[in-house]
Amino acid sequence: MSSAKPTRLNLPALLVAATFNAFFYAFIEWIFFVTKPSALSLLSPFEKARIFFVTGGVIALAIILVCLPLLLPALLTKDKTQRRLATLACLPPAFVASVNALIITDNFTYTVFKFGIATAEDYWRIPYAIGFILFFLWTTRQTHRRLFKRRVPASSLTLSGVVLTLSLVLALTSPRADNVSAANDPAATSQTFPNIIIIGGDGLGSTYLSAYGNPKKTTPFLEKLAAESIFAENAFVNVSSTTASTTSMLTGRYPADVDVFRYPDVLSGDDSFKHLPGILKAYGYHTVEVGVNHYVDAGKINLLDGFDIVNGRSLNQPLATALRKVLGNTPSTQFMATILSRAEERLLHIFFVRSMSNAIKEVEDPHARDTDGQRVDEINQLFDQADRPLFIFAHFMDTHGPHFSYSQQVFSKRETARDWDVNQYQDAILTFDGNLKKIYNHLEETGKLENTIIVIYTDHGFMYTVTSRIPLIVRFPEQAHAGTRSHNLQVIDVPATLLDYLGLPQPEWMSGASFLEEEAPALREIISIVAGSPKKIKPPFFQIKSVVFTVCQKYYSFNVQENKFTTKLVTGHTAPCDPASLPLEEDIRAKIIAYLEAHGYDVSGLQDEAERPKEPGSGQN
Repeated sequence: MSSAKPTRLNLPALLVAATFNAFFYAFIEWIFFVTKPSALSLLSPFEKARIFFVTGGVIALAIILVCLPLLLPALLTKDKTQRRLATLACLPPAFVASVNALIITDNFTYTVFKFGIATAEDYWRIPYAIGFILFFLWTTRQTHRRLFKRRVPASSLTLSGVVLTLSLVLALTSPRADNVSAANDPAATSQTFPNIIIIGGDGLGSTYLSAYGNPKKTTPFLEKLAAESIFAENAFVNVSSTTASTTSMLTGRYPADVDVFRYPDVLSGDDSFKHLPGILKAYGYHTVEVGVNHYVDAGKINLLDGFDIVNGRSLNQPLATALRKVLGNTPSTQFMATILSRAEERLLHIFFVRSMSNAIKEVEDPHARDTDGQRVDEINQLFDQADRPLFIFAHFMDTHGPHFSYSQQVFSKRETARDWDVNQYQDAILTFDGNLKKIYNHLEETGKLENTIIVIYTDHGFMYTVTSRIPLIVRFPEQAHAGTRSHNLQVIDVPATLLDYLGLPQPEWMSGASFLEEEAPALREIISIVAGSPKKIKPPFFQIKSVVFTVCQKYYSFNVQENKFTTKLVTGHTAPCDPASLPLEEDIRAKIIAYLEAHGYDVSGLQDEAERPKEPGSGQN
């Protein structure tokens, strides 16, 4: 009578479990991002497929590499001891399977019932934590059982091998972008540099500021600061969204040059390394962003090697850095970093380690986000603790619409829920002005004012306009270069101006021009983009709704999605040119088409002016 052979470890079963769970994780996150506006929206079908396979393959390989040392004790033993020790090797694939279940559950409850992990507070996190633990234990047991089955279907093993091989091939053939230095020659100076702080107030229109002539005293401190600073009377943003406009400020580049027009666009390739904070960091600055989670966040837009601290967290992420070293700064790397961050946020939240932020609620609800007063305290503390030159990029949210935050009601009479209430907006501007004064006073009291450059600007005009004048005020130590700049300036001019003051070379990739010493040309063309809805990303212009050229007191707007061209005068422009010197509408229209074509857009659908049908009785303007 023959005895049954002892069951041996079925290593192919572990390979299949790791591969299946890794690719299922990649799939559910890939489906989530590919079916909504995201950084994947602008990629070709092949590149989207590449991201899926590379992500699944890398995660599967990571699981296998973690499993191998955990499997070693079981391989060195036999029988019951082996079965017990083999449980260790089952933990990594079971953990990924549990993450999959958590993400699916979260997506389902949020989609159907409008609640999820991000909205779960206090003890409502516990059901998610208990569910995760129970599913993890159950999956570990199921994986262990498969590990001691006599065989695994050959088809499963073959499929695992094929997809892993395909993933490896696609990863190795991905276009790479290696790290580049933002600075031309960071080691070539022993100069001592001043601190720099750039403060953006969300959605500030110049016409609402008393510093720019509004009869209501909305900005009494800025009136004082303007007299000590370069004061731009006619400045404009380069794009209508917060994410893209702050990116333009940090890079000194046009949105079309970096393909960032609004959330969820991100920097990619070499563009991730070409920016002002990277230059300053290379010259010894401690760089900090005090922004808004997801929307004003260097990590979320893939701005690399620039900031030491972003919104309270370090961007020194070993896992993401390792991925970039292996795969380069590719869309696959960005996707993996994003989904791993999503999993980390949810796990830390449900186990009460770190609360997860609700980005949409923080932006839309003034009561749910950090106050600008908290940002002021953080900024002042950073200055107090600084032991080397400090660069702070801050974004204040009290003036963010359609609902505003303010410390006192001066211009509004009562609380209302009305969207874009102008009186409440002016109260928010007054609060913003008061917060600026607190920072200024702190710098003065601590003796750091005359060693600090202060820049005040905004990301877009009131209600996201790009055709209205915005505040732009730059105070240099000892009030150097103070005076008015009347000709048109733009947000991307600021980095060039700061480098000019510091005596550092302006990189060739930086598009802006310094206004440190002199006026810009009167007939200079300012290029701005109005971004479309992220829910309507489609060819041929994707995120671009309108392209606007502003020349002196006149702007020319071309809605390329509707093929409509309009012109108007800028409200309150203080240095109008001779109307006869302004460019013709057909010339600007042709320039906009050429601009889009130069950036790779299909402009065949934009009719020439001469070919457009005229309405009966219409004439030339």
